[in-house]
Amino acid sequence: MTTLAEKLANAWVKKDLIDVKPEDFPKNRKDSHLIQEQFHKILKKKTVGWKIGMVTKNLQDGAKVDGPMIGRIIDETVLMNPLKIQYSKVPHCILECEFALKFLEDTKMIPGTEDRKGNYEVFISLELVSTRVKPDFKKNLNSRELMFLNVADNGGAGAIVIGDKIQNLHNINLNSIEVEVNLNGKITGAWEKRAHPTEAIKCIINEFKDNPVTFKKGDWFMTGSIIQPIKINKGDKIKVDFKTLGKINLDFI
Repeated sequence: MTTLAEKLANAWVKKDLIDVKPEDFPKNRKDSHLIQEQFHKILKKKTVGWKIGMVTKNLQDGAKVDGPMIGRIIDETVLMNPLKIQYSKVPHCILECEFALKFLEDTKMIPGTEDRKGNYEVFISLELVSTRVKPDFKKNLNSRELMFLNVADNGGAGAIVIGDKIQNLHNINLNSIEVEVNLNGKITGAWEKRAHPTEAIKCIINEFKDNPVTFKKGDWFMTGSIIQPIKINKGDKIKVDFKTLGKINLDFI
């Protein structure tokens, strides 16, 4: 019998969407992480870091979930600004604006790591959240079930777009940075529910406290959206202005 991890890996390769049988469904967060781990063993793609969402307890409580949405970043999904991308490569895409950390040395995620700011550089970035599961199937799930499935589905990872490196980081309060998203001429701004990247580090430390993950030198860490996530369609043109930090342009073709 084909496992959920096998179905998700096959869907990733084919850029396909699947249903999930009740007997395959992850029962809890531990199940979700195990399925995600099996997914990567089957896929055999190089991974270059992690992504995280739903970082703060306020966000988790508001969404009625019991933890963050975490996935691994696959090397070939790391893209550079500016970019034109085929929508079929990230089906049912959701856009998020984030700060991406790039680690300068191997770093184990243990308590205190959040204070070691010399371990990483910070870049402006976009995350393209995607799925391997049919959206109509997801509509019938409650919040906890949806989170378990999303974690199993590699945290909804689609692709990331890396922009400029932030200079003079020690002089900048990232929580005060304004961002403006121009989607086909419609403007949206920053989100009051945003979390600071150090909170994302604390969150991944807590999530894997029994078996800490290690970021290798050069790995990326996507630290959660600073805007309300935006649904993307084929043909959309996006211009994201991080004000003094730089801009990212992205067209879906």
